[in-house]
Amino acid sequence: MEALRQDDPRRFGPYTVLARLRETASAVQYLAHAATAPDAVVITAARPELAALPAFRRRFQAEADTADRLTGDRARPKPAVADDTPSDAADESPDEDLLWTAGPYVPALTLAEAIGTTGPLPERAVRILGAGIAETLSRAHATGAVLQGLAPRTVLLAGDGPRLTAFGPLGAAAAAEARPGGQLSVRLGYLTPEQVAGEEPGPASDLFVLGLLLAYAATGTTPLADGPAAEGAERIARTAPELGAVPEELRDLVARCLEKAPADRPSAGTVAAELALEGAAGMAKGGWLPEALAAAVAEQGARAREAVASGRPIEEPADGSVPASSEGPAEGPADAPVGAPVDAPADAAAEGPVDAPPGEPVDTPPGAPTDRPIP
Repeated sequence: MEALRQDDPRRFGPYTVLARLRETASAVQYLAHAATAPDAVVITAARPELAALPAFRRRFQAEADTADRLTGDRARPKPAVADDTPSDAADESPDEDLLWTAGPYVPALTLAEAIGTTGPLPERAVRILGAGIAETLSRAHATGAVLQGLAPRTVLLAGDGPRLTAFGPLGAAAAAEARPGGQLSVRLGYLTPEQVAGEEPGPASDLFVLGLLLAYAATGTTPLADGPAAEGAERIARTAPELGAVPEELRDLVARCLEKAPADRPSAGTVAAELALEGAAGMAKGGWLPEALAAAVAEQGARAREAVASGRPIEEPADGSVPASSEGPAEGPADAPVGAPVDAPADAAAEGPVDAPPGEPVDTPPGAPTDRPIP
């Protein structure tokens, strides 16, 4: 968590912005609160240069709708997330060009922040992390959706278990930029063998990326994705992963997730059961994070509560706090994208590997909560 910068917005609809939480290639997340509600919220605001593109706006809105459907809170997303907040809150924004969503704030670190702070996670924490993600994947795949939204910076480690910060390629993008002619370029940090071959990702693609994340959480490095980005596609497509540093009890499951042929990978339900038969939530009861990470999460929550109580923006990070905009080590997977960018013209339909699933509505308003617990 860090102080606001000079050009950061100070309000979104009814929400007063208190601090920066973290940023990604496509958006910035802020800690905020409304005067009529006691709890903090997270505002996810699209970068203005991207929000100006019709193709980006459609994708942003479609991914917000997908996240909302998967969590099951409402049949249709609204700009407001709290029951006592007006549903037309987004219309109160001082800048009609702002594109943003609001969701409940939960103190947490991204997986990239956690690994950068304390190094690899203990095996039990890796099991809980993987089981929680796999449970959400299983729910998503049952609806016919493919997330494409897994990356070290889209996975949150909260005190009560893992959470996902966003669904879809915009959340997991290692790079997103406007191109001449109104084109949008989105480059994912992790590709899969089938994507390298030019095929559309399916449910098994999410399992491949989950295998990469499990290895990263357990070792601090990512098989196949670390190293020179220019060689990444070749490694993903043809190189066998080196898993010697992965704990022996997890090695076989990670290897099966990283099979080159999608049909050879396990289902999300199988992964969830093998990692935590009693479920991620049950296994996480009583604490699951290493002491240093649990303390950092608690400190972040305390600072957020103080800011909400005072109603004043946070001026500077407390000593020893973890900067929320940190995305891990410079050589980490968040900074080592593989594969070529996927370009889409501004008037393209929302389809293909970096768009919403086939049939996904692209004209729904933004506003679905983007920080969601993994049930």
